[in-house]
Amino acid sequence: MAILRTTVLGGLLLCQLLGAPLQAAQSLPDIGDVSSQTLSPQQEREIGQAAMVEIRRSGAMIDDPEVVAYLNQVGYRLVDAADAGDTRYTFFGLRDKSVNAFAMPGGYIGVHSGLIVMSQHESELASVLAHEIAHVSQRHVARLLDGTRSGVWMSLASLGLAILAAQAGRGDLGGAALAVGMGMNVQKQLDYTYAFEQEADRIGMQTLQAAGYDPASMPAFFERLQKHNRAVESNAPEFLRTHPVTYRRIADAQSRLDDKPFRAVPDSADFLFLREKLRAQQLGNRNAVEFFQKTLADKRYASEAAARYGLAYAYYQAHDYEQAAAALQKARSVFGGKSHPALEYLGGQILQGQGRNTEAVALLKAAAAQFVGSRALTYGTIDALTAAGQLPAAQALVDDSLSLYPGDAWLYLRAARVYGLQDKRMQKHKAMGEYYVRLQEYAPALEQFQLALQQPGDDFYLLSAIEARIRDLESMRKN
Repeated sequence: MAILRTTVLGGLLLCQLLGAPLQAAQSLPDIGDVSSQTLSPQQEREIGQAAMVEIRRSGAMIDDPEVVAYLNQVGYRLVDAADAGDTRYTFFGLRDKSVNAFAMPGGYIGVHSGLIVMSQHESELASVLAHEIAHVSQRHVARLLDGTRSGVWMSLASLGLAILAAQAGRGDLGGAALAVGMGMNVQKQLDYTYAFEQEADRIGMQTLQAAGYDPASMPAFFERLQKHNRAVESNAPEFLRTHPVTYRRIADAQSRLDDKPFRAVPDSADFLFLREKLRAQQLGNRNAVEFFQKTLADKRYASEAAARYGLAYAYYQAHDYEQAAAALQKARSVFGGKSHPALEYLGGQILQGQGRNTEAVALLKAAAAQFVGSRALTYGTIDALTAAGQLPAAQALVDDSLSLYPGDAWLYLRAARVYGLQDKRMQKHKAMGEYYVRLQEYAPALEQFQLALQQPGDDFYLLSAIEARIRDLESMRKN
């Protein structure tokens, strides 16, 4: 792990903007002398990793398994179509009503929940992801650094400030400082920024078409955002502020469609269900119930099944499980009596909410067998088994799942819960340590492994594994 520090100039700038002691600026990767070199792919990855740790600590990251799976499913469909090199991409959601998405160094691409909710079609969401993938694949951050040299100091320092502010629980300040830093350097970067945005549009549209999405969705979505901006001038979508969309860019994008035949691309059920789930979460409890009731009464929906699913989820999050079950049954009926992971996962959650844990186990087990590979259904089955007191079965499923997905932090979190309920304290702390390792939170991971050693037990292999983990983490900390 790289030594985390900033240069003196960067630290002074951070302190001036944040009003914090100089010692506070100690959590960014060492990027070397930016006046003499560009960022290497490894340095980009380290900056992105540091930012991801702070974003997760802020509590804004969405860990919902359906959101994580969907974004990575669409993201990697686009990455494969783009032939985007050897970069390892990570797609994640943020619980934020603003309409925005962003690419960070190292292949980390974040999507605000507000963007998914505002997307009228799946291809619109895909167009934004394709645009961000192009920023990463073309290494725009490194090229910007190469083009502006000393001028990029403000941008990098502002990124650092945003990370530090998030760590201190001052997200608004961090975002404002990031905007200010970018604004102070905008004149020098204007030509680069426009060229990069245009390049990301061009490559993104090619990627959309290659992936089977509608390339016309990109200019259509941008134009709709522009119209929204004119209607609500004081509340422009965040995407327009971070990705300045001009009529020239829209016209350029539309001109690329001249030689492409129109082809309607239907939205997937995955997108339709997930969008309404996130809409319900944004509206919150009774507001969501009222919204979906009115939507269904007025027949103002793109998919009746998705709208009824949204109503079922709204009732579920309001803890009205009887109404949720009834609404979900109607959603199943409208969906043609077919099954879908989102419907089954919500069905299991509703049964658990009703205290019908054994029935939830049966439903989720059957669904997991039907939709092999659904992480949400695997988590749901483990949770239902745990709630039903079927701890050996829950542990067996966790172990089987970890053999397939050893990097899954949330499986380790569930393992710790199951071990704890069985009073297996050494295994519990070891599992929590592995959970923190996968979040790159090495200090609490080390603490958990040390706690594991203090628990009773004489399993030689388990003790050896824990001691090896402690040595690894202590070595990383020294370096």
